[in-house]
Amino acid sequence: MTTFMTSINPDLKKIVDEWIDANSEDIMKGLEIRSPKSLLKYERQLLSLVMQLGAIIIAWILNTKLQDKNFQKYAKEKVMQRKSKKYKHQTDLNTPIRTLFGNTIKPKLRYYVHKGRRGPKHKVGNRGKNGSGIYPALELLGIQFGTTPALAGEVARSVADGPSMNDAKVNLQHWGISLDIKTIRRISEAFADTGLAIRDEWFDESDPHHTPLVSENERFRGKRVLISTDGGRIRIRKNKRGRIAKGNKRHGYNTNWREPKLVTIRTIDDNGRVLRQDNPILDGTIGGPDEIFKILRSHLVARDIKQASEIVCVGDGALWIWDRMKRLMDELKIDSSKVHFVLDFYHAVEHLSTVADGKRGWNKRKRKKWLKEMKNRLKHGNVDDILVKLKDLARGRNAKAVKREMKYFKENKERMRYDVFMNKKLPIGSGAMESGIRQVVNMRLKSAGMFWKKENAEGFLHLRCYLKSNRWDIVENAVINYSPKTGRV
Repeated sequence: MTTFMTSINPDLKKIVDEWIDANSEDIMKGLEIRSPKSLLKYERQLLSLVMQLGAIIIAWILNTKLQDKNFQKYAKEKVMQRKSKKYKHQTDLNTPIRTLFGNTIKPKLRYYVHKGRRGPKHKVGNRGKNGSGIYPALELLGIQFGTTPALAGEVARSVADGPSMNDAKVNLQHWGISLDIKTIRRISEAFADTGLAIRDEWFDESDPHHTPLVSENERFRGKRVLISTDGGRIRIRKNKRGRIAKGNKRHGYNTNWREPKLVTIRTIDDNGRVLRQDNPILDGTIGGPDEIFKILRSHLVARDIKQASEIVCVGDGALWIWDRMKRLMDELKIDSSKVHFVLDFYHAVEHLSTVADGKRGWNKRKRKKWLKEMKNRLKHGNVDDILVKLKDLARGRNAKAVKREMKYFKENKERMRYDVFMNKKLPIGSGAMESGIRQVVNMRLKSAGMFWKKENAEGFLHLRCYLKSNRWDIVENAVINYSPKTGRV
């Protein structure tokens, strides 16, 4: 400690020494602890003190660094190299920046705007489609949304983790970060928007390997890969047409159900079991089937899917999945001999259960016995036998329902060769996908009474996918290092 204090800047040392002298009595109270209760109280008081000291240090560090003329010149050179347009210095502004330690600093920074003819004026707080001007010194350090990187990341993570903005506020307060709901919403939504901007740029890359959203150690070379796709349900808020009704302050709106679509990618061992040491890859969209397969394509190409030893695609009976999955494998020119399309065994069993439940003349015991027999036939790949049994039941009141299930089994017959799949040590279920829907969608985006604007739902769905796949650090680093080609997003 002595060596450290003597090696730091004299001005900062003086500030820290003064703070320690002023708070030494509270610091030394730790020697008076006598019980778990007193230790708990002291630790929390100490955390508060550490936050105060951190605020003092970060304020001095950032003010000193950001207002250093040499650093501002260096930042301008580095940041302008990334831009597709020319910028000119307009003015110097005192710019408020919130830090992780709860304080706000206001360094005076050089502000740049586009060269050339000015576009239309916008109201304060509104930006044109090319964004606003830039502060190179802030952009170089990843200071966005009026916050330091650590604060932006913590706020976005707390909101993505849920289950609500208010819960995020309480969680942040627990760690000494006091922000109001409006500020939490602003920071987290801006963070999510930036995450989507990075993903959109990734889709436009000629080589999907060029993205910060994929880690170098996530390649599929020589691995067996399991791909699952499915959907959930959330409510999306959409404003009603027309003007705001007289006497109202805002538009009325509808909250219709939409199906967010998720893709899960896992690696499996030689016995078909998921490799727990490899984090799952989760991503999703509020968009349609084409959008989710666009996302899937980018994830696969970026991880060298062509060099995987085997690929297993598991899903339910939705034709939109299988048609696009086969088309994608063909488009990527993947050897068809190492690609297997498997209908989720447990989805197929649910369809058999629907038939059994529809037989009004059967008691519980008979339903159970019939279902057990059908499951056994299904697991052995005897789909033709099941179709014969279903045909015998396609009479009377529920004939139409049974015929609908017959169609399901006929259309998916090739994807129900479970005896072959099990002999090849391939998984026949997509439990990881069902878990993903529950973790990502149901536990955050689908709470009772909850509805979303489409753009916010898309952004937080994307963030939550990374959070729940233990890959938060990837999206966080991508966002704080992001530098748009024009102004800020």
